[in-house]
Amino acid sequence: MGNPGCAKTMFLTEIMRNVSDSYFVVGSNTSKAGLVNQLFERQPKFLLIDELDKMQHQDQTSLLHLMETGIISETKIKKTRQMHLTSWVYATANSTNKINEPLLSRFVILNVPEYNFEEFTNIAVSRLSQEKIGRETASIIAEKVWYELDSRDVRDVVKVARLVTNQEDISRITRIMKRYSK
Repeated sequence: MGNPGCAKTMFLTEIMRNVSDSYFVVGSNTSKAGLVNQLFERQPKFLLIDELDKMQHQDQTSLLHLMETGIISETKIKKTRQMHLTSWVYATANSTNKINEPLLSRFVILNVPEYNFEEFTNIAVSRLSQEKIGRETASIIAEKVWYELDSRDVRDVVKVARLVTNQEDISRITRIMKRYSK
């Protein structure tokens, strides 16, 4: 759990990238029926849910028995199935306010604290390496975003990186962003 832009999604996508039997879903785009069907079909060892707090309450209930007993079950007209599935559920949320209490009790809740500058820079360098941006340029972008834009949002680093073509552009782009942003 943490503020927007603190790299919660990055945490999940790194698991997805490095663990082949994981399955990634976005809470706001996930229904109970769709999730249950995918659990039966894919049988992931790791279920990764981004934005659990955006998932509808009735859809969140599909996770209760999976997390408590490892059982997934579906009973409908002419369609009944049940299986035991060992699956670890990792989820991100900006807040726990919109997550069902019974479901919330099945998670270990970790609060992502605000970054210090060094941590922010390391995350920025790591993230921008995926954009083929070198360490030096990524560090300069992180510094400008941190100090000039007064932002702790890694997405702002990506925005700047996608707008620049060389290191000289970084100052110009951050000045424009600062001047014309809310």
